[in-house]
Amino acid sequence: MSLTLITGPATEPVTLADAKLHLRVDGTVEDALIQTLISAARLTLEAHGNLAMINQTWALRLDRWPGSVVSLPIGPVSAVQAIFVDGIALANEAYVLVPGGEARIARADNAPWCAPSGLAGGIEIRFDAGFGPEGTDVPRHLHHAILMLVAEWFENREAGSRVEAGHATLPPAVMRLISPYRKHRL
Repeated sequence: MSLTLITGPATEPVTLADAKLHLRVDGTVEDALIQTLISAARLTLEAHGNLAMINQTWALRLDRWPGSVVSLPIGPVSAVQAIFVDGIALANEAYVLVPGGEARIARADNAPWCAPSGLAGGIEIRFDAGFGPEGTDVPRHLHHAILMLVAEWFENREAGSRVEAGHATLPPAVMRLISPYRKHRL
């Protein structure tokens, strides 16, 4: 299984002006750094929360069908653009999308998945994920989590991220804000 970003977000969920207000920064000397921190915070929170905050297009590639239902690893999912098997698109009527944060795709007729040739393999699912096209579409608590992480990194530039037991961690308050979106593996 591999997941590839096809089209990234057109904007960031937090504006430079919002971040500067939160940081209580005047002037433009730190603008480039703050903008970089906003992007890095979004990417970090998306990775930790299995999220797409602003609309994005992804491709999930599978070697074989995992079963009668395919769970999509990023959410919230709003649409499936296409499903290709061995380069041939499945008819839209062949599958059903259960959208949202825990999005799934199931065969419409409950038949087992198979390639048009009858063999499994070479599967690509292209889908759209995100809360919407604008930063105002992102839930306020995720917006705040980005601001908190930007502030943490802005104030502790030399320290970098927190390191515990040999790996980087996010501040506990930020983790609590993104915890409703995390998919836990058993």
